[in-house]
Amino acid sequence: MRTTIWSLMAWLWLAPMWAVAAPVEITDLAGRSVSLPQPAQRFVISEGRYVLALSLLRPQQPVAGLVGMMQPVSWTYPDLEQQLFTRFPEARDIALFGHQDRSSVSVEKLIDLKPEVAIFGLHDHGPGTENAELLQQLESAGITPVFIDFRLDPLHNTVPSMRILGQVLGAEAQAEQYIAFYQQRQQAIASGLKDLDSRPTVFLQAHAGRFDCCIGMADGMLGPFVEAAGGQNIADAVAPGPTSKHTLEFLLVENPDVWIGTASGTAADRAAGKSWVALGPGMTATTATASLQAYLASPEFQALDAVRTGRAHAIWHDFYNSPLNIVALEAFAQWLHPERFPTLDPEQTQRLIFETFTPFHWDGVATSTVPAASGAR
Repeated sequence: MRTTIWSLMAWLWLAPMWAVAAPVEITDLAGRSVSLPQPAQRFVISEGRYVLALSLLRPQQPVAGLVGMMQPVSWTYPDLEQQLFTRFPEARDIALFGHQDRSSVSVEKLIDLKPEVAIFGLHDHGPGTENAELLQQLESAGITPVFIDFRLDPLHNTVPSMRILGQVLGAEAQAEQYIAFYQQRQQAIASGLKDLDSRPTVFLQAHAGRFDCCIGMADGMLGPFVEAAGGQNIADAVAPGPTSKHTLEFLLVENPDVWIGTASGTAADRAAGKSWVALGPGMTATTATASLQAYLASPEFQALDAVRTGRAHAIWHDFYNSPLNIVALEAFAQWLHPERFPTLDPEQTQRLIFETFTPFHWDGVATSTVPAASGAR
């Protein structure tokens, strides 16, 4: 027994000496050929929210090698930042090289961080493929840009984005585990929608309560999830593109079967008296429903059949640029076709992802629904 233990210890000690980091050869989601001599040891990310994706890949050390980001995690997910700082205090030392959008990026600060790789989104708030001069400056400094996408076309790009991240960061096995989970859930919904003979009409409104009515998600972001969940996106039919502005009159005339709003308000926003529909950490089912009811209380929304019949819902906005978007797809499928998905539980899926794949915990509500009006049919 002692000999076996010592042999194992010797193997564990020598294993890093035997391991040779393999070169990384990929094509990113901008179609760019990327060659790295080994997985990145120092890297930066465009959006702080990508820390959650990193945690799916490397739960034991999600920010190892992360030397900079454009904006803090707290810009979109303050609860996650607090958990990150508590569990991994070194995260407080991650430098910022910008603020909320690409116009704020300091190329000089970014280059001074000496990353090997800069991970950007195809169409997030950070630098994109159209920022040719910035990309050239980075490449001239020996920094390799790599493009992923959870925002422009997450329905098709989430899986390849996770695979790219796994390869770039040397976390292929963990990436494949999450991909298998994601695809199993995705395929279960597709199977449940076989032989679908009718599709309810749906309006998907972004940032409900934060901006004037009504910004619709259409051909991009969470818009295509409506069709994948068995619905007909009415915004996509009249104004193709990721988002478009619609009048309240349009909504009343179309009178969709289902209304869904993305909730970008937080528990803190609600406590401060803001009218933004709120979901996420710190929210309970009761406070989430009250937040949605308050927004939909106006006579105009009360005139919608979806509101009167209990088919008005809200989804946590942060799913729109996150590999956790499978939860939104499950919620849409359940809301659009409850008879086909009677046991689907998106809230449980959200908790399961956090418990199984990340070092963080989920203490909140990701979905809400307004009950049907008395006497509505």
